[in-house]
Amino acid sequence: MIYAKRNVRFPLCFILIICFIYYLCFNISFEANAKNAVKTMKTITESGYAVFTEKNVKTEDMRKKSDLDEKKLIEYMKKYPGLSGIEKNLIELQNRYNVNALLLLAIVRLESGNGRSDIAEKRNNFGGIVGWEKSVRVFVTFDSREDCLNYMADLLSEQYLTSSGRFFNGYSLTAISKKYSASPENWLNLVSNLILEIQSGINET
Repeated sequence: MIYAKRNVRFPLCFILIICFIYYLCFNISFEANAKNAVKTMKTITESGYAVFTEKNVKTEDMRKKSDLDEKKLIEYMKKYPGLSGIEKNLIELQNRYNVNALLLLAIVRLESGNGRSDIAEKRNNFGGIVGWEKSVRVFVTFDSREDCLNYMADLLSEQYLTSSGRFFNGYSLTAISKKYSASPENWLNLVSNLILEIQSGINET
């Protein structure tokens, strides 16, 4: 009986040792993979730059910056002479107000007809900004393009992308569209398509 018990114990001990070794190896592998995953996520998070796709352009946080190369942006903007010269301003405003530069440029391109509309040429109004004059809604006149862009960035930052803002609905393009335009859905589609077009155009420059 004693001999029989020893024979049973030996395979059991062997199996337990194998299981323990497997457990150790699995844990080491799992921990290594987990650390790599955390490292990758940390790198992505630390970069913090917005990269727009068809899937996220309407839902991405528009306070996130785009990683823009000023020289490439200048080259891209040569297609639009009416807007040429605002490149540095766009990047500065993105950094100062935490409003994505591609969003600003997309709105400018749409609302100003690429810088060729009457309100852009006669009023320096590149954002479709409307105000009141003697109880009548009119397009605001700005002293310069830079003044208009500064006003737009400040407006978006304080009133659309801040929780206490008058027009705040969230941080996405979809949220902004609800109060920025009288035709939110149409405006949303046009601006989102322009953001993707601009991003692609700059990257291909």
